[in-house]
Amino acid sequence: MQQPDPVIQRGDQLMIMVYALDPTSAQQFNQVMGGGQGGGGAMMMGGGQGGGFMGYLVDEMGNIDFPKLGTLKVMGYSQQRLRDSLQLWLLPYLKEPVVQVRIMNFRVTFMTIDRASTSVITNNKTNIIQFLGMVGGINYLDRKDKVMIIRQVNDFRQIINVDFTDKSIFDSPAFYLQPNDIIYVYPNNRKFVDFNLQLLTYVTTISSTISIFLLYLNNLK
Repeated sequence: MQQPDPVIQRGDQLMIMVYALDPTSAQQFNQVMGGGQGGGGAMMMGGGQGGGFMGYLVDEMGNIDFPKLGTLKVMGYSQQRLRDSLQLWLLPYLKEPVVQVRIMNFRVTFMTIDRASTSVITNNKTNIIQFLGMVGGINYLDRKDKVMIIRQVNDFRQIINVDFTDKSIFDSPAFYLQPNDIIYVYPNNRKFVDFNLQLLTYVTTISSTISIFLLYLNNLK
């Protein structure tokens, strides 16, 4: 399967690196900061004593502010499309520009009835099976045949149901993860039965304790 390139959305943090035949000319597009947060929608990434490269925060309008080019509408672009576009737009300023674009906040949330966690993935080509290995897999009391993927692309939310007991998972559009995916694993009916049995055990224990205590008080009288 060929993985679709992640689509840039509101709130994404982009690392954009620009190279050219003249490194000095390209340097103005790779501003290094000593710390903190810069203006123009730029955010500090990398850190360290020498500072970090500026990352670009996609605002609520889907825009970033880029040196020389001004405000750019990038929401809905793939990383590859934005890379190719920037290389074209920078031709008036640089000779043979080469651009790298990467989404830095590739977050995926995993939820069950018992736990929830959000992980930042550094490898954009991580598939859902690899991700389950990262978060400890699916509990034996949870359903492996009913897992819901909630995926938002631009202003549209998609619901994708996957079954890990069937090989069709490899052909599912949810096989390769996308930024901000939410993976929800449905609980098995047995879990509710176990919970009710446990609750019944507690109630029985408390009732027995109260009965013994009342019997003791009655004997004292």
